Amino acid sequence: MPYPTGHRTEVRKNIIQSARKLFNRYGFENVSVQQIMAGAGLTHGGFYGYFKSKSDLYTEVLGCFLTDPEWKSCWEGRARGPLLHRRGPASRSRVSLSPAF
Repeated sequence: MPYPTGHRTEVRKNIIQSARKLFNRYGFENVSVQQIMAGAGLTHGGFYGYFKSKSDLYTEVLGCFLTDPEWKSCWEGRARGPLLHRRGPASRSRVSLSPAF
């Protein structure tokens, strides 16, 4: 039996939402694909059906943050530091967004 219309879009949205929360809380390098998928209520193996890599997912999360005004009103951990932080060899550029943004 096929999935209902919009299922794929909803799953992708759940993955992005899970990643946003985890990247916010722990940083890009400290979050695994397995943790992201568990947070979305999915198995690790399904990730690559939606994204090429964790870096591609991060790009999507960042794009949503910059274009969706609802995300700006639902920051988590404002007093804990940067909203999103990315560094290391997996990144092409360093990005840090704080609540002061």
